[in-house]
Amino acid sequence: MHTYSLPFLVCLCLATQLATAQSTSAQPFCAVEPQAVQLLDFTQNTLAVTSAGAEVQHNQGYHIKFTETEGHVIWSAPKGGWNWSEYVGIGIDLKNESDRTIRLVGQLEDRPNSGSFILLPPQTEDRLVLYLRRKGLPEDSSFADMRGIPGGHMAHWSIPDSNRIRSFQLHDIDGCGLNATITVKAIYGLGKHGVLSHPGSDSFFPFINAYGQYKHGNWPGKIHSDSDLQTAATTEQSDLTTHPGPDDRSQYGGWLNGPRLKATGHFRTEKHQGKWWLVDPEGYLFWSHGVTGVGGGALTTFKGRKHYFEAIPKAYIQSGHSVDFYKANIAKKYGNDWLNKSQALAHQRIRSWGMNTLGNWSDRDVCANQRTPYVLPIHYNHRNGAAWKDPELLRKKLRARLAQESAAAQDPWCIGFFVDNELRWNEVMPPEDYFRIVYEEMRRAAPNKLYLGSRLHGEIKPEPARASAKYCDVIGVNRYRFSPSDLKIEAAVDKPIIIGEFHFGALDRGMLHPGLRGVGNQQQRNYAYRHYVTQALTHPNIVGTHWFQYREQAMSGRKDGENFQIGFVDIADTPYPELITAARWIGEHMYPLRAKP
Repeated sequence: MHTYSLPFLVCLCLATQLATAQSTSAQPFCAVEPQAVQLLDFTQNTLAVTSAGAEVQHNQGYHIKFTETEGHVIWSAPKGGWNWSEYVGIGIDLKNESDRTIRLVGQLEDRPNSGSFILLPPQTEDRLVLYLRRKGLPEDSSFADMRGIPGGHMAHWSIPDSNRIRSFQLHDIDGCGLNATITVKAIYGLGKHGVLSHPGSDSFFPFINAYGQYKHGNWPGKIHSDSDLQTAATTEQSDLTTHPGPDDRSQYGGWLNGPRLKATGHFRTEKHQGKWWLVDPEGYLFWSHGVTGVGGGALTTFKGRKHYFEAIPKAYIQSGHSVDFYKANIAKKYGNDWLNKSQALAHQRIRSWGMNTLGNWSDRDVCANQRTPYVLPIHYNHRNGAAWKDPELLRKKLRARLAQESAAAQDPWCIGFFVDNELRWNEVMPPEDYFRIVYEEMRRAAPNKLYLGSRLHGEIKPEPARASAKYCDVIGVNRYRFSPSDLKIEAAVDKPIIIGEFHFGALDRGMLHPGLRGVGNQQQRNYAYRHYVTQALTHPNIVGTHWFQYREQAMSGRKDGENFQIGFVDIADTPYPELITAARWIGEHMYPLRAKP
């Protein structure tokens, strides 16, 4: 059963905001040869079905009524499973038969990493898209150093075997489907896996245009010329002027109309009326709504891959064989003094989008402008990880590294520090020793800054969780799920938690991989973002969420191959309007939602 009752109420109160949404079941794959083949017609076919917290009937489709919070239904394949390996994804056609908005998560087998989120307004139909990810690249691949490649091949570390899918599942999420009814109508195979789509071209290569975008396709917002960049800048500036951001904010983004607590001149934490909060330097309640990587670039290598690119902007080559299309684009977009203009614009965007925090990995020069609160990453152990195994070496290296942060340690705009990132605890000294030493060095070097932990990731193990809770001011967690509402460190732990990373992506705007959590299209990204952050706002321990990341990853991949569709802006610096709309809605409503009993 669900831990909290308030998220269900929030699901209900959001329903009227979404009642006018339109169906978005159009073909979602830009960079794949289109295909939609019906695999199972549930008006005719039946399968073995098991359920919990849901009633299931078959009559011209499967009719499901969720009778308990987080009810679910599992459809099992015949012996031998389904071979769906020729497709890029699977589409499940659904109809909401209810008079209220519902939200569902679908997945293949017992693999949450295969899952997808869908929101269905009342009496609407749409298609839940489940991406069929694969392990590694094909042996005969013409592409290298990319997690997603043309033809719909998307690498992931934990996926079911697409040659033998044994089941698919639908889950109510956070009680939003309670007492609602849906109909499951059919399943389709989407996209031809391994077949390159290149309309109007005799040769697939080069497949990346002069702006770093997929060459062989079109979508809303694609840039075709330098004048398109400048037009986009003018259009956006008008939008930002129209939407300056919430007006009930302190200079730091705290809740100007809310209770005012003790002011210390720096950020701190306090539990107020049963919920944890950050408190800004002026004493106003603060909930950290942010995005990571603000102001950074998007380097990608062209070594051994020059034939991928229509043109390489030579002025933006670094280290001999890496290029930054994002910086090349913003230089064309903003002209003289483009770097300072883009940094100032970043602050304007953050406020307009209803946000108040520059998340981890943000550019130091942007943070130093003292216009938006920020967090900083601390890294010191880049070679062989020896400091994580030797307490004295850890103390020595960390002390030297923190000494470089004396300015941030005094800056009231600095919320605090994340130290390290997603550590593998089987390769580290006992967590109790690690967190104690970092805490002591943090207090020595930056006594007024919050220690935000190491950003625990994946399944949170008890020992590092307890140690983190003992020594951190705020427990940092990277939480790639469709909801944070079930997040609990330990039953006896009552500490503030900040989510340092989460995201959702889709394949309908020319990119090749949806990231760690995928949805069907940009409108479903809007819905998923709004749902995730709303649930975080109702969680009594969570004091902020930071989306990963500000700008798109390069189509040809960063140094580890990630090329995910996860930006608030794309590689040409064009904002995704659906995601911006979701963030603005959160910005307008977050403080009243957080304060709601």
